[in-house]
Amino acid sequence: MRIPTVVLVAVWALGAVHAEEPTVTKDTLLLATFETLSRVIHAIGDPAIVAKGGKLVEGKHGKGLALGPGEYITVSPEKNLDPKQGTLVFWFKPNWSSVSPPVSHALLSWGWADGKWAEPGLGLGYFVLSDGWWETGGGAGRLYLVFENQLYAHTSLKRVFTQGQWQHIAFTWQFSDHPSATLYVNGEKFGTVHGRKQEFIPKLRTPIHLGTDLAAGGGGKRSADGVFDSLQVWSRALTPREVRDTFRAQEPEWAKVEARKFQWLRDGLAKPYAPRRDKDGVVLESRVLLDEGNGWVSEEGAREVVGKLKRAGFNAYIPCVWHGRGTTWPSKLTSPDAKTEEVLKAGPGVDPLKRLIDLAHAEGIQVHPWFCVAYRDPRWPRLAQFAEEGTPPGAFEMQDPAFRAFISDLMLEVIRDYDVDGINLDYIRTKGMSKSPTAKRLFKERFGVELTAALADKQENGWINANVLQWQADAVAEVVRAVAEKGRALKPRLVVSVDGHPAAPGSMPSAQGRNGADWVKQGWVDVLYRMDYSRHLSWGKENKVRQWLAKPEAVVTIVGNYERTPEKRVVPREAKLVAELMGFCQRRDLGNGVSLYLLSMLDDAQIEALRTGPFREPARPHWGKW
Repeated sequence: MRIPTVVLVAVWALGAVHAEEPTVTKDTLLLATFETLSRVIHAIGDPAIVAKGGKLVEGKHGKGLALGPGEYITVSPEKNLDPKQGTLVFWFKPNWSSVSPPVSHALLSWGWADGKWAEPGLGLGYFVLSDGWWETGGGAGRLYLVFENQLYAHTSLKRVFTQGQWQHIAFTWQFSDHPSATLYVNGEKFGTVHGRKQEFIPKLRTPIHLGTDLAAGGGGKRSADGVFDSLQVWSRALTPREVRDTFRAQEPEWAKVEARKFQWLRDGLAKPYAPRRDKDGVVLESRVLLDEGNGWVSEEGAREVVGKLKRAGFNAYIPCVWHGRGTTWPSKLTSPDAKTEEVLKAGPGVDPLKRLIDLAHAEGIQVHPWFCVAYRDPRWPRLAQFAEEGTPPGAFEMQDPAFRAFISDLMLEVIRDYDVDGINLDYIRTKGMSKSPTAKRLFKERFGVELTAALADKQENGWINANVLQWQADAVAEVVRAVAEKGRALKPRLVVSVDGHPAAPGSMPSAQGRNGADWVKQGWVDVLYRMDYSRHLSWGKENKVRQWLAKPEAVVTIVGNYERTPEKRVVPREAKLVAELMGFCQRRDLGNGVSLYLLSMLDDAQIEALRTGPFREPARPHWGKW
């Protein structure tokens, strides 16, 4: 019988909790506690274990299974795992720690019969759970859950394994017309992924392999090299609370473990908050909120948005004005989106963007219009000339000079005609490798070789062909340079920002031409927003980028204020954590301020936590360039 959570809390405080061993429930398909190497203790299907080495040692609960390099076990998946939905949980204690240079380890793998690359039922898709990726260096420091590689269903988290320390690993999945999977470590959800659509639910084409990547095409070169215990498979996807309760029931010191996860946050918040101030003592700090919706195009919506910003303490607003489906202002260059078109019908002189800016400025809030530069909403039929066959899905053709001129002029129209404080460029990349007739023709004209041949010609270090990288980079950089230089000619104090994931110096330039750190060095970009919406912020690459830049304050982390449920619903993140993450960034990212994504998830609890916490003292916007 499971001890109720409230009892666990009270008993832990006295230091007298005992862990429960997992037990069979009505939803349990398989349970292996490794008291023997010949069979699991419960299975709906075949209970036999096929062991390729390994030995029984002291485990988390009773005995455990030690698997050294090259050793693994297999279990039949038939009736022991339902591809449609389920949960898999186990404990693992590595014989290694994350080190430099890193070594990759595979914990679990199986093969999918997904119909890819072969006849239906004979596909080469795979599942793998690994610390690090195939290369010993490429995915270092991250725990990867690749649920279905062919359908791009994968997620990862920054994780540092410590030698001799038990970790509770769990993942849930649901597979209808497309797969989704959620990864948990020590009861905490770290990421949910939704893969590409699939016409049928695949079956497993291999046994379940514990301790090796053999079933994932890795040749068995990556081993777990550690101790496993309490492997359990359920017939349904457990809820986040059920996963957490499973961990807590099996870990006597769960409260200490959970507290350790956020030690980095507590350490950061313990540092003094010492912001810049003007001569009158007013805090100089940009507090930015991003809004991907367009509810502000109505007068009521605009007033509501500005009211929210003011109450929470934000002083800069980045509203999305171009999301690849029409403008949110009366443009002379193209037509408005459907909602804006309805607003404009109210009569001549109605301008939702001007109204928004006037309302925000009246409250001391800056406005930096946000453009999804290359993104194309497939539901919008206009501008089809910029989306030829072969253009990356969901994108306009960035390799087309005519599109680059159009999108640059569209942004410059807003800079020229409106009292904006800045401009924000998102989706400032090609969104893939174009195979359109225009792209192929222009590449051959410039480099004298066919694009397909260049794509097949890798550099000696494994990077994409140098001409291809330069071609992609130049196309995107042309837009950034045009908007920055011409925009500042119109408004000298214009703040130019871009969103992305800046690559660390020495790594391959972006295959999609998004080289934000280079644009900062060129002087085109003032703020390089690094999107990090996870509960646990990571800054390894960010630190390297900052060290490389003459103006390290240009790099600013965008914190997320939402969670995604396994049912694909987006819900607000708990207010206390949102406020603490913003407070952490205040202390770490002194320079260009702090930022939060997104407005639609900013609920009353978050507003109160920000207003009474990190934003309790008012601030004026401040940008590092000034």
